[in-house]
Amino acid sequence: MKNKSYLLILPLCAIFLFNGKKYDDSVIERIHLNVNICVEGQDCGAVLAEASADAGGSSTVSKLYASCIACHGAKGEGGIGPSFKGRKSDYISTALVQYKNKEERGAQSALMYAQAAALSDKEIKDLSEYITTL
Repeated sequence: MKNKSYLLILPLCAIFLFNGKKYDDSVIERIHLNVNICVEGQDCGAVLAEASADAGGSSTVSKLYASCIACHGAKGEGGIGPSFKGRKSDYISTALVQYKNKEERGAQSALMYAQAAALSDKEIKDLSEYITTL
């Protein structure tokens, strides 16, 4: 905790976002983020994997998806990366294979090359099927 500037930034963000206005539920839902804080030495995907296993998901696949959350959102709603909502598993697996082969699919393709390169064919299949259940 060497850098304590977040102690100043967080209250300013709260004042900016909630400056006395009443926001409807849809705005609050878009602003709300589920965040897991990882402690050094802890498996960062463990909390997500346990929650997914409780919901009937595969813990191995949910651990794989943990690295996708930062860009694609916890429920595939999108963010920096595109939303997965309404996408079929074939579309997602085809995209991952193309990224693995370093084929350009859009402006941010280079961000996905390393992510997809680490996946086996089985992991791509399992992950694409898991994503459609989010």
